[in-house]
Amino acid sequence: MTVIALPATGQASARAWLRHGAALAILLFLLLLAFRQSITAAVTVWYVSPTYSHCFLILPIVLWLVWEKRAALGATAPGLMPLALLAMPLLGLVWWMGELAAINEVQQFAVVGLAQAAILALLGVPVVRLIWFPVLYLLFLVPTGEYLILPMQHFATRFVDVSLNLLNIPHYTEGTTFELTNGRFEIAEACAGLRFLIATVTLGVLFSYMMFRKIIKTVLFLLACVAVPLIGNGLRCVGIIMLAHFTNNEFGAGADHIVYGWGFNIAILVILGLLGSLFRDDFHETADVRPSLPVPPQRLTLVAAAAAGLLVSAPALAWWHDNYFVASDLAVLNQPFNHAGWRDTPAASWHPEFSGLDAQSRKSMTRRDDPFDAPVDFFLGYYARPRPGHSMTAHVNRFWNAGWTQSDGNNLTATLAGKRIQIQEWIISTPVQKRLVWSSYWVDGRFTTSLFKVKLLQAAAALQGHEGQAVFAVSTVMEGAPDEARLRLFRALSDQGQLPALLAQANRRAASRGEGGR
Repeated sequence: MTVIALPATGQASARAWLRHGAALAILLFLLLLAFRQSITAAVTVWYVSPTYSHCFLILPIVLWLVWEKRAALGATAPGLMPLALLAMPLLGLVWWMGELAAINEVQQFAVVGLAQAAILALLGVPVVRLIWFPVLYLLFLVPTGEYLILPMQHFATRFVDVSLNLLNIPHYTEGTTFELTNGRFEIAEACAGLRFLIATVTLGVLFSYMMFRKIIKTVLFLLACVAVPLIGNGLRCVGIIMLAHFTNNEFGAGADHIVYGWGFNIAILVILGLLGSLFRDDFHETADVRPSLPVPPQRLTLVAAAAAGLLVSAPALAWWHDNYFVASDLAVLNQPFNHAGWRDTPAASWHPEFSGLDAQSRKSMTRRDDPFDAPVDFFLGYYARPRPGHSMTAHVNRFWNAGWTQSDGNNLTATLAGKRIQIQEWIISTPVQKRLVWSSYWVDGRFTTSLFKVKLLQAAAALQGHEGQAVFAVSTVMEGAPDEARLRLFRALSDQGQLPALLAQANRRAASRGEGGR
């Protein structure tokens, strides 16, 4: 319950709210127009991915939380906080760096931050102090967390493996796949539990605000909102595998595992909420409302105009940069793997899947001096510049096509053009074949296996006009221990010394104003 001592409010305060509300609405509409691509990308994820469908509820929740404060807000005259404008250039720069690095989450967090800065600038500290939680809760509009899928898969796999051992269930674990006597089960990305974790944390933050005022209770409950979904998802996976195993796949397989799994998750969520409510704090909010004079319209107009100019500065800079871009010379990458010591062989069933490539090349070859050796498959994908739908680090990209399952991974170094480069090693398999895959990313003359480093290099290179980037992979059949396959790939890389120079030649065109264009 909120207890408020209301001062007399007259027409002057009502007119002030009308002016400030109109100015804020115009500013937020301008933000929607200026950053429409980033906002559209977020809404598309809400619609397409069930993991983030709860984001459609964030704005209604925020509006409801603000409505709950209507009495206190009506008694407080809106003010101004011009210092909040200082955050806008920084947030605009963060947004632009996110665009150059093709990181949607960075762009979208920056847009939400700009909206929060606009609210603070045009409503003032006393008002925002009353609605601080709904303003901060806007951050949950950003669909983020996909980078957690892989570690959550590994956690669930380890949890299931240990549980099956404790239950004395004979099984064989390879990667994220389990072989039991009467079935094969996989901890797929959809089974990692990310949807349940994000939904629980989102609701848990709201629950903590409504139930607790002691920091220790809030911290413990939020830790439970992280730990319980992880453990609960592990138990869910174990339960479904056990159900399918003991019923000879009559139950728990197919669509059953989704229905049973979500029923289990909802039950855990309800129990978590009930337990948390037992420890709720008994509190009464008392707002110290002090009358204040309305801000002169001229001053409001000045701050709103400055905010509008700062909002559009980052998109304007991005537009200039986009129109300055000159296309790469992709012709030099038509035949990147030609070498006199190798001859062509029929293509293998393996190939990476990268979306939106501007150029790509695939070839399967074997050494002329050893024609009976297993062939090596080469892949090169080139992006002239990162943009929506054309990003080397997009989550949908894979170093193997459908039908292959990763069983192991490792980091190592190899020699290319006389230099040591970082290589990511993958062991993938189908029911009939195993393959060894080596991969690496190339950005502005540097090879790396770290997606995070790719993002940093990408943004720095884009500022210099070197926006071209590439993904490179080689693969071969693996029989027995991987040492023989590694030697084959090592020799293959050693004979591709021309590749870095070709990539650099293609990328240099993006830095010059020579012939060619968008």
